[in-house]
Amino acid sequence: MDTAGDATIVDAARRQARWTPRLAWLAGYMPLRSTGVDSFRLLHPAADGRGVLIAILDTGVDPAVPGLQRTTRGDRKLLDVRDFSGEGDVRLNEVVPSRGGIIVVGDQRVSGFGQVAGRARRPYFAGVLREQALGVGPAADLNGNGTAVDEFVVVAARGSAGWFVVVDTDLDGSLDGETAVHDFAEAGEVLQMRSPDGGPGPFGLGVNVSESVRGEPRVAFVLDNSGHGTHVAGIAAGHDLFDVEGFDGVAPGAQLLGLRISNNARGGISVTGSMLRAMNHAVDLAARRRVPLVINLSYGVGHGHEGRAAIDSMVDEFTLKHPHVPVVVSLGNDGPGLSSTWLPASAEHAIAVCGLLPGVFARPPEPGVPAQPDRLRWWSSRGGEVVKPDICAPGIAYSSVPAWRAGDEISDGTSMAAPHVAGLAALLMSDPPAGRRPRAIDVKRALTNTARPLPGATVLDAGRGVADVSAAYRWLASEHQTGVYAVRALDRDGADRGVPGAYRRNGLPPGDTLQRFVVRSMDGQPAARLRMESDAAWLAAPELVEPERGVVTIDVWYDPERLTAPGVYVGTVWATAERDTLAGPSFGLTNTIVVPYELDGPRTWRGRLTPGGTQRFPVDVPPDAGGLVVRLTAEGSVGGTVHVFEPDGRPYRDRRSDVIGRGGSARVDVLGSDIIGGVYEVVVTAPPADSLSFALEVAAPMVRVLGAPVLARADVATRGPSETTAVVAIDWVGARIDARAAATGGAPGRVELDPPSWAAGLVLDVHVADDVWPRLTDFGVTVLDGDGGVLSAGPMSYAHKRGVVSFDSSGARPRVIELAPSFAHMDPRGEWSATVAITYIPAAPVPMPFDSLGTLDYLVPVGRDGATVRSRLPELPPVAEGFSHVVEIRATDPQGRMARWRGVVGRNE
Repeated sequence: MDTAGDATIVDAARRQARWTPRLAWLAGYMPLRSTGVDSFRLLHPAADGRGVLIAILDTGVDPAVPGLQRTTRGDRKLLDVRDFSGEGDVRLNEVVPSRGGIIVVGDQRVSGFGQVAGRARRPYFAGVLREQALGVGPAADLNGNGTAVDEFVVVAARGSAGWFVVVDTDLDGSLDGETAVHDFAEAGEVLQMRSPDGGPGPFGLGVNVSESVRGEPRVAFVLDNSGHGTHVAGIAAGHDLFDVEGFDGVAPGAQLLGLRISNNARGGISVTGSMLRAMNHAVDLAARRRVPLVINLSYGVGHGHEGRAAIDSMVDEFTLKHPHVPVVVSLGNDGPGLSSTWLPASAEHAIAVCGLLPGVFARPPEPGVPAQPDRLRWWSSRGGEVVKPDICAPGIAYSSVPAWRAGDEISDGTSMAAPHVAGLAALLMSDPPAGRRPRAIDVKRALTNTARPLPGATVLDAGRGVADVSAAYRWLASEHQTGVYAVRALDRDGADRGVPGAYRRNGLPPGDTLQRFVVRSMDGQPAARLRMESDAAWLAAPELVEPERGVVTIDVWYDPERLTAPGVYVGTVWATAERDTLAGPSFGLTNTIVVPYELDGPRTWRGRLTPGGTQRFPVDVPPDAGGLVVRLTAEGSVGGTVHVFEPDGRPYRDRRSDVIGRGGSARVDVLGSDIIGGVYEVVVTAPPADSLSFALEVAAPMVRVLGAPVLARADVATRGPSETTAVVAIDWVGARIDARAAATGGAPGRVELDPPSWAAGLVLDVHVADDVWPRLTDFGVTVLDGDGGVLSAGPMSYAHKRGVVSFDSSGARPRVIELAPSFAHMDPRGEWSATVAITYIPAAPVPMPFDSLGTLDYLVPVGRDGATVRSRLPELPPVAEGFSHVVEIRATDPQGRMARWRGVVGRNE
């Protein structure tokens, strides 16, 4: 599940959202106008999504929420809610009631079994639904009584209409007065626990009841204990949301499937095989009902290596096997850095959606003040080697949430943009203008080839632009002929790395002016003769290309004289079928050339950005740099944001960005011990409604720390030939021990913890093996206390995760780290492994005095050959055998730039 982080926008919108839902609807907080949905539905009232099924693969959908009950024609909105995560499973055992109608389930005695026995035959089964298994806080408090440790007895039996369950919803130890509930797909019945005041609890639950091969029941409760999936569902197809007549999502006539693929108690991670199993379930159900299907996946994690993810290949295989099923995926929220697209949005044949900020959210309408335009949001991920996104849609909306999430009706992220486009697809498929059911490629091409370009945005920022549903409808009415193509960029040696885009991260080597692509027709038809047209002056291609047997190799050329100034160059050669040029491009050959600034000294830039604008500064950082210091200063009355991205495109692991206020400054420091030699990307963004004048300084400290010191020695040197004077300080910052977790298949791994008494928290550095990460759809890191309670849980966005766990005042201390891989394949084979560095940290660092002077800071002349500063470990708290002391060394040059190194200094053996 992807989440965005624009707290300023969301908080401001939520302040406005204290209005009633009716006022939020009137204000345009379900931003249908951005893609023309409001006017389209007036012109085409029958094309409101009716007859189309949208599958929401997410955290679940709450079936009790107003607005997700009926379609515009009065049909049932939610056809099924189903759990593929295992979180809601209840373990059942056979029970035999006493003559008095009492059963014993675990340590609970439950009466009132007569009503079950009166409608069912033996055998009977029972188990317990435990709140504690669902996480912590209100997300697990099924009855809203303020605790998350309740246990609800569940009874399953087989009656004349099939299996049903009865639950002690009020925890009174009796089944008297409880209602039998059947499988949701069959009956559409909703279960709610009883709140302390006797009313319904804050969750709506659907029940999945099936029969095993041994004839025993399997029971799972489907709920949304995140709120994410319910919010997404309301955007895609809500009707009369919040019981406000006319407050609709994009396709209010469509029906929904709420397919839960994530385990929220483990940080909202998908589970092994859940994506593919849910997609196959949706296809099978739609086929049985003979209705068109759209799949929405507002989910994803960052790439390890673009083009190698198993789930990308599986999604592409799925789309080719089911050519009439559009798969819409959120792009991810790791922008604005290049090469930050999440999987599975990077699947070539999926529709990947980036996020817009509608003008109404940037600044509420004021009389006499021009309305703000829609703009691309900085957190929306960008393409690189994968040529994504495909299209843009609003990435923030006021939508439905479960009752326990009241007050959080506004959420932002590309998670909100994807269901908007899934709804657009349903509109186009519900009353197709040509009278025939369009293929997924027709829907995708209709949306992309008619989109409105965003000024100043490249295809890696915004794809083809903002979707326009009326224009897409007219495109489909013209019955253009479209083909499905797979594009691959070849390396200089002719190797196919499996990515569609050519991406040179460090300029052009001398003489490197040719890029070769291989294009294949994937729909069984020979490719049409193609007209080629470049959109960049530095990029050239042949005018016509004649494919042979559906395969063609296309060479494009670069003009190196136009690629000398530092910056980012993006150009595309567009290929259009000669037989139907009005259809627009069939595919593009996108080339990205990054020409970095050399960091041979401090670099300073001044600039001015228009509202919502972005400027990129690629900087070549040497591997021996003592760190990276990035400082942004706002020179006017508004603030901005500065971001730092590592050479592979992921946000810097310790701190992805910093926001500054009016006239303020922001700083991001990259530790010298974290430096990866290569081209870092520093990006400055302006606020959505105001221009930004700024000064940006990027520098590597003149001094650096040489390698890992041994016990009490720090080696410091300058990066240049001149001598300088550095201020050196060394602190003890904790004790570290390394561990390894491994398991077979999709089973979780565990690391036992024994925190020392002095520890106030811990820092986790988790590394998943490089050969494992591309096989995953998620990887969860959960910290548990001694009773199995969850202290923290969250997904890894990349193969390395650094996180801090603070020990709270309650005395609960972490005892287990659970590492849970989620594999793309349903039946993964072989062993997986991950390494875990556990650093226990004290309440405050302990300064280490220097031997020679006895002072805490040591002023030392440093030359290119370095200087050695010796200090000694002070009296420290005890640590167990196998631990290493961890120190932080700071060397500050005369300009105030600090080189920082953090690491082990020796073992306590």
